[in-house]
Amino acid sequence: MSRHALVGIADSEASRLAFEYVLEEYPEAMITAIYAFDPTHPGVYADSTGSAVERYDAYEIANRKHGEELLADISRVAALRGRTIQTALEAGTVTDTILEYAAEMDIDHLIIGSTDQRGFGPLSNHSVATTLIERASVPVTVVP
Repeated sequence: MSRHALVGIADSEASRLAFEYVLEEYPEAMITAIYAFDPTHPGVYADSTGSAVERYDAYEIANRKHGEELLADISRVAALRGRTIQTALEAGTVTDTILEYAAEMDIDHLIIGSTDQRGFGPLSNHSVATTLIERASVPVTVVP
């Protein structure tokens, strides 16, 4: 049985189902919900106007705010079920960030929805779920 489960949170139904799954299946485990976002964006490049920094900052601020809202919603769902969870909001390449966080925080199980936040569909090539399965040093449960 898992002692400390990490569940990836995104703005998707698959993510919500993964969170519901961890609440039901791991009643004794400490649960951390992580929202990891890549602060870079293909549209944020240096240009002749020098406005790339402002666009980058605005993009990161919007991502952080969105992550905070998702984590607050998830925390409320947990509280309604009588559970207290930890949350983490991390910036960086999504899969690397989740794996690094899991290693640093002594996570012993990862749970993620089958559709990643890019919306490419169930376990598509290069999805977050697929990459975590391939690279994680702890068990990964993918919730369909």
